[in-house]
Amino acid sequence: MSRKIIAALAFAPAVMANSCPGSAAWIHASCQVSLTADATCLEVMSEMEARVAGISTGAWHDPHNNGTYSQQEQGADELAFQRITGNKKYTDKLKFTFTDAPAGTCNIQGCSESQVFSVADFSTNYCNLRMLYCGSHEGCKPVQKDFAITETSVSPSFGASKDPAACLKTTTVSQHFLSAQAPSQCPPAGFETVKDFDLDSFISKRWYIQQQMETKYLPKSQNRCVYAEYKLQPKQTLLGYDVAVHNHAEEVAPPHTVHDSGNKICAKVVDKARGKLEVAPCFLPSALAGPYWVVDYDEGAGYALISGGAPTVQADAGCKTGSGTNDSGLWIFTREQKRDEALVQKVRAIAATKGFDLSVLNDVDQSDCGSIAQVVV
Repeated sequence: MSRKIIAALAFAPAVMANSCPGSAAWIHASCQVSLTADATCLEVMSEMEARVAGISTGAWHDPHNNGTYSQQEQGADELAFQRITGNKKYTDKLKFTFTDAPAGTCNIQGCSESQVFSVADFSTNYCNLRMLYCGSHEGCKPVQKDFAITETSVSPSFGASKDPAACLKTTTVSQHFLSAQAPSQCPPAGFETVKDFDLDSFISKRWYIQQQMETKYLPKSQNRCVYAEYKLQPKQTLLGYDVAVHNHAEEVAPPHTVHDSGNKICAKVVDKARGKLEVAPCFLPSALAGPYWVVDYDEGAGYALISGGAPTVQADAGCKTGSGTNDSGLWIFTREQKRDEALVQKVRAIAATKGFDLSVLNDVDQSDCGSIAQVVV
């Protein structure tokens, strides 16, 4: 690291202050960077503009999957760009701000945001930014001026990545978004359920289902006023069950016929710490029960993501469970009955990072359900 950059770092802002370009997508991948360049801000800005202009003349190309940049705005200390992925399917927006620093160096803040629903971006947003300021030392090809850089902060959004090696390669198949790229295997490599699961907290109150997968025993025609309740048994039953389960659903079509399980469903705890249970009618031996896995759970935020076991079936947009009785189902639970769209989208994003095919999820109508007292099962 040069002495000039070391001096500039002392004056670099501790917290990234630049604003991002914005995105119409409520849930989207992004990345913010903060760095110092061993060049003046004017030189850095000119180099960025030269790289973008060089795409049309052949003087420069984007090493990250041959994307196409275009300049959107220019200010005294600000540049804004747009990048279209090499397969022409996706558009990202970028914004940089520049601050002159001591010894002829420049402090830079940058932000890139995807413009459609996305979670995992395979380092795309980071590379969007890095490809415009990296130098020959990082394996990049400058157009006008080659300068050293020091990244002081790289902050990708939840599920996004920041792998510099990913920026210098071209793939034939876009991996821009997890929602558009199915995992290569099902269940995905490293698939895990929740850790340090608190069963007592989980079963302490009623859960309302906001979205669920259609299965043999859960037709879409019953996606109204669906909820679930649980109670720990005083002791394990003779057939091996630990938890009493109470499920409630209603027909979507009037007169909204009620489907209520009463006290006929039970669950066996298989791995308490990892949130793995098995569920079946109470009259069946627990050896015949099907998996009920808590994939993610946050009591403070008021949500849980539940799966009928590992998603072993390959689908176009990810992995899914089966659709029969056992080894099937995917649910988004919330503590509050009234739908919180931001929370639902957050849990969908978590499901996407786990490799689930989100297209299997259908909305549950939780409006006009009336007041239903909690049932002690």
